[in-house]
Amino acid sequence: MDFIDRAKKEIKENWFKNHVAEIKGEEGLQVIYWGKPGTNMYRTKYVLSGNNVFISGDIGEAVYSLTDSATLDNIKDFNLGYFTSKVEAFCEDRWDFDQSLAKKELIEYWDEYEKNEQYDDAREIYKGILSAIDESTSLDAYRAWLMPVHQDTSVDSDTMEYVWNFGKRMPYRLIGYWVGLQMVIEQLSSKEGKTA
Repeated sequence: MDFIDRAKKEIKENWFKNHVAEIKGEEGLQVIYWGKPGTNMYRTKYVLSGNNVFISGDIGEAVYSLTDSATLDNIKDFNLGYFTSKVEAFCEDRWDFDQSLAKKELIEYWDEYEKNEQYDDAREIYKGILSAIDESTSLDAYRAWLMPVHQDTSVDSDTMEYVWNFGKRMPYRLIGYWVGLQMVIEQLSSKEGKTA
């Protein structure tokens, strides 16, 4: 099971277990309250207005600007990647940085493309990238630490472009916003099926 699948499972089973959707308004302006009755744990409010989705609550805030109208009917077909690409504002960094993943990607990349054979100073480049990973807790910090590696060694820009994204992970919150909306849609569809 990959990172995204594990995140979806955890979010469904832990964050949003026993959550119930309550909708106010109508298409064009809907407010969806998503929470477990009697608690405030992982309570989330989705506001669908025009082409925008506004999210607030226990898991933070975000604004999405869609190319289609922000309706549950349109959103139900969005996959995680597409929906997340529409985020305009988010309460945290757009990407998380995972040191373990970055190290794994560095090793795989270096071996697969035989970088030791391409550069006279390959050992310095590798050590510089590894040091950048070890010194960083965010993607921005990692990228800042990488700049001297690029400037002080013979590494080319194609290699740096690839290395630039080592350790880049989608935050659980962004996954959670999408998972919550999908669960809301599923729950409401299930209710409509029972009443039809």
